[in-house]
Amino acid sequence: MTKDLRRQTADILALRHLTIEMAEPAMEWGWAMVDGERYSDGIWALTALQPPYYWSEISDLVGQIAREQGLVTPSSQDEATQWLAYGHLEDVLASGGEDFQSLKLVSRLWFDHETPDLHIFYKLKHAIREAEANGTQGHVEGLTAENWKAMLCDIVRDWLDAHPRPDPFGEG
Repeated sequence: MTKDLRRQTADILALRHLTIEMAEPAMEWGWAMVDGERYSDGIWALTALQPPYYWSEISDLVGQIAREQGLVTPSSQDEATQWLAYGHLEDVLASGGEDFQSLKLVSRLWFDHETPDLHIFYKLKHAIREAEANGTQGHVEGLTAENWKAMLCDIVRDWLDAHPRPDPFGEG
């Protein structure tokens, strides 16, 4: 199984748990499941849908697919936000700290859901913006305009090390 399919699956299941709009990514995920030779009635029904897409219909089909495929789903709001954050933080790390959009998405997860261990990323987003604009900031001790990328990557690495990688297929 590809890492992309694992991430897509974790993201879709997390979005469903949080009741966040997911029609387009769910459709892409359905086709990725077909490409990954993971077939079921729910997948065929999902990939056969035509716009306009309705939240309840997509959500029901994603739930059906999760049951048919024996997928592990997030057990709480905090776990769902962590699943989404995990992928975004991997993107931040892979970019060497350059992927500010992914940092903003994790910050937004904290802002919307107040998952305690994501608060640092909300603070980092504001600290980086202030350090870049003003040369100083008051949100994260030691962060400067010169070191923010390295500091961001260190914090992301520590967070990823402290949290299990989402494994919706239960394959370890």
